[in-house]
Amino acid sequence: MKIATLTLATICGLLLCGSAHAAITRIAYSAISGSMTVLWVTQEQGLFKRQGLDTQLLYIGGGTVVTQALIGGDVQFVRLGAAAVIQASLRGAELKMISNTVNTLIFSLIAKPEIRSPQELKGKKIGLTRIGGSTDFALDLVLNKAGLRKGPDVAVIQTGGMPQLLGALSAGAVDAGVFSPPTSILALKMGMRELVDFADTGITYAASPVATTQSILSKQRDLAVRFVRAYSEGIHRVTTDPEGTMKVVAKYTKEKDPAVLTELYRIYGVKHLDKIPYVKSDAVEAILRSEVKGAENSKPSEFIDNTLVSGLEQEGLFHKLYP
Repeated sequence: MKIATLTLATICGLLLCGSAHAAITRIAYSAISGSMTVLWVTQEQGLFKRQGLDTQLLYIGGGTVVTQALIGGDVQFVRLGAAAVIQASLRGAELKMISNTVNTLIFSLIAKPEIRSPQELKGKKIGLTRIGGSTDFALDLVLNKAGLRKGPDVAVIQTGGMPQLLGALSAGAVDAGVFSPPTSILALKMGMRELVDFADTGITYAASPVATTQSILSKQRDLAVRFVRAYSEGIHRVTTDPEGTMKVVAKYTKEKDPAVLTELYRIYGVKHLDKIPYVKSDAVEAILRSEVKGAENSKPSEFIDNTLVSGLEQEGLFHKLYP
């Protein structure tokens, strides 16, 4: 099995060596986050290999670049934000979300310790990884509830990745930010204050989809079936092997603190992990109506293909895994 890191500057390299490695199934993911736990465990525990797949994981920072790699055929499957899949599809790419393991917003609004409520953010600066992304969507929910507006009441600053956002908060460049684990855990360890845990709001949101192209679903369906079967077995492995899962997460995140790893497992391996990875229509609907411009007349079914998961369920896979 192979693990690699890919940036925009090296994507073209895949094209040059593609013919020499035709049997390799390439899978790209867009962030170093606990939400990638199932993918990492499926790879590291040899579950793809057990399904006859020679897989290579590629870390490509940024949903736009990951989407380009999928559309261009450089990778066969991607794990990224649902909004990126929808936006590309609206522009003509035939992409489908084929599985999803987390159906809520796993973000926290974290501020300097002296700020005690969202209302106290008036006149402050709030950091986001990317304006227009899922962290921006989450922030809108809080600001609307607090009666605050972007611009007149709060300044919103785009910082890039989560580590950069944490650096901005610790340096005082922003007064608060929307964080995901493990960065949110590190912020709290630094003495920052959590104002909102979005996972407790009850909002349904497709937070961890895997996507592929319609071409693969039509012409290489057996490949897609084997991928989803392995991925589903990876979910089971995560739920039944805490110690092994945390070792894998430590490898990919470079996190060494046992307390942080335990919390990541609690969040992504227990509390918010769906055992049967259907892509839920209402979870995609939330994104269509609030996060993606030009999707007002679109339906979730245009971007979802649950037939792989349903086929495995009909075969009895999930009954076997969870008797």
